[in-house]
Amino acid sequence: REQSQLTAVTTKTTNVHGEDMVVTTTSQYEQQSFSSKTDWRVRAISATNLHLRTHHIYVNSDDVKDSGYTYVLPKNVLSKFITVSDLRTQVAGYMYGVSPPDNQHVKEVRCIVLVPQVGNHQAVTLPSQLPKHDYLEDLEPLGWVHTQPNELPQLAPGDVIAHAGIMAENDGWDGEKTPIVTCSFTPGSCSLTAYKLTPSGFEWGKANRDAGANPQGYAPTHYEKVQMLLSDRFLGFFMTPEDDVWNYNFMGVQHSKSMKYDLKLANPVPFYDEIHRPYHFLNFTNMDAMGMDEADVEDHYS
Repeated sequence: REQSQLTAVTTKTTNVHGEDMVVTTTSQYEQQSFSSKTDWRVRAISATNLHLRTHHIYVNSDDVKDSGYTYVLPKNVLSKFITVSDLRTQVAGYMYGVSPPDNQHVKEVRCIVLVPQVGNHQAVTLPSQLPKHDYLEDLEPLGWVHTQPNELPQLAPGDVIAHAGIMAENDGWDGEKTPIVTCSFTPGSCSLTAYKLTPSGFEWGKANRDAGANPQGYAPTHYEKVQMLLSDRFLGFFMTPEDDVWNYNFMGVQHSKSMKYDLKLANPVPFYDEIHRPYHFLNFTNMDAMGMDEADVEDHYS
């Protein structure tokens, strides 16, 4: 659009003193709102408040059947998992645990393994290789947990497909004992819901490997809610990749489903930690090398 085709736009706003201001603009450049290519800085600042949500964790136990297993998640592991996550991008971890000797129908989660991953607000991509380590030898796989930016009324079809894919490729995953736990970021709090796949859900997920947002044939009968409890009676631990890097969202080209990784016993570093975004620091170095680090406006008082 050429500058000759002017459109006058009148906006009414209120300043900090409560006074009404009416502004009329005619030039084009004053009528377009600026939007950055990426809002990671804003989200990084928002993520520093995630620890406040760990004081308000709600477990969704509506429509849960009494039969089946009950899963107990230690609060220390869940709180750390939430704190190192991101409000928008999904973060996932594999759960491992044991049954107490006196009750085989209870499964206590002892460990969450954060593997190299990339995600978006709808799904998370994990390597095909499942975690392997001496510390996991005595523990059984208890499904996986992932965050999501808002609460959904049902289990996302993408989760069913991902879970069915893991079960199909790994005999060690028993559908009755491996739930999908969703940790939804609700306003000022977190909401946990645990699901297990039904046999029909497994068959549907196996047959629909690449489905869109509303895949055909998806039904509420493909999953069931299972009982989940939080406990501070026992503590859990984390395992992370050997080089500490589990978040590949800032260097996605280095991540692939076929990649290999080794594990170590360690607490995970946060989503926006500097080791997860080396390219940002390379940009700073390049700016220094080109002499672009000078002040925009010269300070005559310095």
